[in-house]
Amino acid sequence: MNIGIAANCVIFERAGIGKYAQNLLQNLLKIDKRNQYFLYFTFIRHRQERERKIRQIFGGYKNVQIKIFPLPAAWLDFLTTTSLPLNGLFKERLDLYFAPYVAGIPRVFSPKNPPKMIFTCHDLVFLRFPEHRGSRLSNYYLKRHQIAIKNSQKIIVPSAATKKDLIKFLNVPPQKIVLIPEAADERFRPIRDKNQIKSIISRYFDPQIKYILSVGTLEPRKNLAKLVEAFSLLPHQILRQYRLVLVGGQGWNNNQLSKTITNLNFKEKVILPGFVKDEDLPYIYNGASVFVYPSLYEGFGLPPLEAMACGVPVVAAKTSSLPEVIGKAGILIDPQDEMALAKAIKKLILNPKLAKKMAQKGIARAKNFSWSLAARQTLKVFKTLKRGESGKTEKNTLR
Repeated sequence: MNIGIAANCVIFERAGIGKYAQNLLQNLLKIDKRNQYFLYFTFIRHRQERERKIRQIFGGYKNVQIKIFPLPAAWLDFLTTTSLPLNGLFKERLDLYFAPYVAGIPRVFSPKNPPKMIFTCHDLVFLRFPEHRGSRLSNYYLKRHQIAIKNSQKIIVPSAATKKDLIKFLNVPPQKIVLIPEAADERFRPIRDKNQIKSIISRYFDPQIKYILSVGTLEPRKNLAKLVEAFSLLPHQILRQYRLVLVGGQGWNNNQLSKTITNLNFKEKVILPGFVKDEDLPYIYNGASVFVYPSLYEGFGLPPLEAMACGVPVVAAKTSSLPEVIGKAGILIDPQDEMALAKAIKKLILNPKLAKKMAQKGIARAKNFSWSLAARQTLKVFKTLKRGESGKTEKNTLR
């Protein structure tokens, strides 16, 4: 079977979608030596740098061919929304075409004998919280999802919450949706070398401080302004010792976070190191006393799973998919209740035995999620699509 992959998000997306695509594809290629894979990329700028990265990630597999279209990525993105067929670009005879992200599915692939298509829907934040994206972006994402849903035979989702949203908001038949949870990268683990942890942390902020951590793009749905407010409610003895570290790149329309920090006079208490390199992030997790994730909505929520895998006690919102991921291995709270947030953080900081117990539960819980399992489930969907079957995957036993 010839399988085409829309792989641009591996090099253009640094956060969750990029991690998902790279981990899933690498694990797929490890277990599948029979099928032929064609990985499609589209770019002109920084060609040597990007080609080097692609070869580093995918160059060691014999059944992979790298295909680079010398076009601006935005041009291909536009072409896939038009009625122009793309068979002029895709020279290979593909049996299946997989997009790890919704934008990879075209309106018209080829006028005759198009491949079976499948894509991953990570979340429907543009419908749940359109004010967080703005009308232009929300309309764009709606259009892309409508195209992908119409043209795909199967849709992969990372959580039951996202499946429910697809059925409710976009009327997708349940039998068309396949639930395949994501996982934390293998590098996310407890690290015992304290000196090494401090050495990596020193690249971003003072390694001597104690800190409460949150990781994610700095955007409204992450609810970080509320977290800063909760942090301000902690007892003075904790505020004297601890800082709040918010790791992540700047997102869209996030003025409220800056205003909250300024209004509380917390510029020295809240540290914003920006985007942290993937290889450094496990050390940032390991240095934290508590990880807090008060997000209003997540399609899956990788950061709390990464924190649990590193052995950091977790406080998270009891919203959308997060209870599915965290189970009973963390403290779940109402993300709009800053007092409840503060109480949960305080409980873990002032009760080391409880923090250790939650950390151990988190490590055990994180082991239930595996990129190897996700790859096997995805490959099974590929195979059943070829046979024209229902696409059922391995039973998910997570609770």
